[in-house]
Amino acid sequence: MAADENYDLNENPFKPRHYLPSEQFSFTAVEREEVESIVMSMAPNKAPGNDKVPIHVIKTCLTVISPTITSIINASLLTSSFPSVWKNAEVVPIHKSGDHEIANNNRPISLLPVLSKICERAAYNQFSTYLLLNDRLSSKQSGNKHLHSTETSVIQTTDMILNAIDKKQLTAIVLLDMSKAFDSIDTTTLITKLEDVGASCQAIQWFQSYLTSRYQVVRIQTTLSEPLEVKSGVPQGSILGPLLFSIYVNDLPSVPQQCSPYSYVDDTKLLMSFSLQHQQRAVSEINQDLLRIRNWCFDNKLLLNPGKTKAMICGSRQMRAKLPNFRLSLLGKEIIPVTSAKDLGVILDSEQQLGNDPSNSEWPQFGIP
Repeated sequence: MAADENYDLNENPFKPRHYLPSEQFSFTAVEREEVESIVMSMAPNKAPGNDKVPIHVIKTCLTVISPTITSIINASLLTSSFPSVWKNAEVVPIHKSGDHEIANNNRPISLLPVLSKICERAAYNQFSTYLLLNDRLSSKQSGNKHLHSTETSVIQTTDMILNAIDKKQLTAIVLLDMSKAFDSIDTTTLITKLEDVGASCQAIQWFQSYLTSRYQVVRIQTTLSEPLEVKSGVPQGSILGPLLFSIYVNDLPSVPQQCSPYSYVDDTKLLMSFSLQHQQRAVSEINQDLLRIRNWCFDNKLLLNPGKTKAMICGSRQMRAKLPNFRLSLLGKEIIPVTSAKDLGVILDSEQQLGNDPSNSEWPQFGIP
């Protein structure tokens, strides 16, 4: 991805925070009981990876093999080395629609060895606990946090809209879309971001081993492709992938200077409430923040997709009827406001504000006059 000629990629290099050794995170040995708990909590229908060892076999033999599994995991964590046999993924294309010979009409499912996921879960438990206790993740990020979920992000959005309506204001929402975000992560940049949240040299070396020298093959029925090295991104289908992505974009909420950003892993939205008489200023300020986010994405090797980025104007019907054209732009393309859009499984509607996705019946409907 190339930035435009008016932007210097090295203009604002990311500088990680530094911590005392006592404030840093390092992996510690796990107990056999924790490993057994991790194994028993895994879904019995999980497909095996290229080693073809299913979870139900591991569960059946757990009392016998758990000491060995624990020793292997501890050797990995304490020597900062992720076993190479656990870094080989088997990708199975699942047909969605249309001509199955066209790659985009298939959804790739990445299958990893079950043992690698047990090790990942042990690492995740330690690292996520450290991040929580030390408040290392942005307060604007609802993903990979205890007592936070997609509902947290949606409630934050709804609360801002309702408060604006009480003040006779409108709220502009921009739902950003990043193309192949998980696959685009740059390993070197991610290592710097890990340092920024407090990972020690020992932990960083383990993550470096975990992220590099990974290979994948594509399986169609019984036929396997030649192995291909995966040189960017976090492992698809992994336990640690979403957490690592959250760390990668941890500084993104600090980029907008006028809008209020809210994120759930790779789903980020910008909100701004404004009165009718200040709508031109709101357009200008939102466009400036979109430019700042575009530049941040250039720096971090991520690509915004203006074609899938959505904008909405929420508020009372009477207020919206008085609003003239609201023109936003991203990467030279105009973002025309829509009347409804899906946000984290919930349908946001400019008239109704919040409704339930038919496929997500747990959400009630909230009507706003």
